[in-house]
Amino acid sequence: MISARSHLQRLNGNNLNSIMKNSLLLSFFFLISTFTSWAQDISAPKEMKIGLVMSFQLKEQLIDDTNKVAEPAILNTVLPSLQFYEGALMATHNLKEGVVKFTIIDLGKDSTSTIAALQKPLVDTCDVYFAIVPSNNNGAFMKFIKRCKRPVISLNTLPQLMMKVNPGLWLATPSNLTQLRQFSNYIYNSDTTANFLVLHRDDKKEEQLLNFVYSELDSLSGKSKSIVKFNFKAGTWDGLKVKLKSKKENLIFVPTNDESFLSSIVEKLAANKGNYNITLCGLPSWEGFESISPLELTGLRTTIFNGYFIDYSLPSVKEFRQDYIDEYHADPIANSFIGYDMVNFVLQNYSAMQLNADSLESTNNFVSGQAFLFQRLNSGGCMENKFFNVLRYDTDRLIKLNN
Repeated sequence: MISARSHLQRLNGNNLNSIMKNSLLLSFFFLISTFTSWAQDISAPKEMKIGLVMSFQLKEQLIDDTNKVAEPAILNTVLPSLQFYEGALMATHNLKEGVVKFTIIDLGKDSTSTIAALQKPLVDTCDVYFAIVPSNNNGAFMKFIKRCKRPVISLNTLPQLMMKVNPGLWLATPSNLTQLRQFSNYIYNSDTTANFLVLHRDDKKEEQLLNFVYSELDSLSGKSKSIVKFNFKAGTWDGLKVKLKSKKENLIFVPTNDESFLSSIVEKLAANKGNYNITLCGLPSWEGFESISPLELTGLRTTIFNGYFIDYSLPSVKEFRQDYIDEYHADPIANSFIGYDMVNFVLQNYSAMQLNADSLESTNNFVSGQAFLFQRLNSGGCMENKFFNVLRYDTDRLIKLNN
């Protein structure tokens, strides 16, 4: 069993100078895995170098502690990076041959340290990088990608403008606009005869989102003004009721990230829907809303989407979770699964991961049930993973609808 604190100490090693340079080189030589049926035996090149461009805050985490009895708490801001790293290590357990070396580029605790780390000379260029970089440092991140001239896989989404001009950038999950376009297409084609409504309010922050969803659905319908816009904030239930169809499925899209606004809609629909067939459609952020009853969302057949979904009913997920707990004495978060799956993807497909590649797809049995369907956004643009999930509320859980 290895604690999170111990892992940070292993990252630190005995080389304080490396910490000061925000870069640590760690070599790991692993034999065949002892893990069970979910694991895949794979081979790496003779030597592969993988860089992790993330915040580990090693200087802050590893200050000498005179209290040797209690295990100090790990900063919450570090956990996404740490658990990605731990999942990545578990992927290298399955090597039949080859060597994997990890280089840690520690982004530190704030914007100043992040920019300094991204601007430092690359002493030992890696074959591929994984990155979790705060959005307020996107400019420095783009310069880093161009400078290292290697595939850089970002776990965060980035603005469309940056996606269009960075061939070395790989997005681990689809951008927000790509997912919205895919979701709109899925919803429309699930029942092309349905009655489509887009509910909104007078909010400038949501106007762009509203117009994008409406435009996508309107384009798919091929009939001008066949998609109904309704201002729920200014209107009444009676005003909305006349827009509903009693003999059709009513697909109601609410493109909002505001929990209180959504709560008012759900409350009104749940109380008054009667015999109307209603499917409420929304955004990934809804999964984190705590004030809205899951039973009401289930009753409205609420359907959302996400770029990364872990189905905890899968045997592979259950076995990975138990092995992770046994290894690290902590429950894996999403980044643990992503770290495992993405490193497996790289080890299996590195020879095809060229800066000029147009597509790269892999549906091998990744532990989370995800697939990687990378496609070039445009000439000179990034590689974007187009795989996404359509999810529906089912009492206390989400179930996956699409393949």
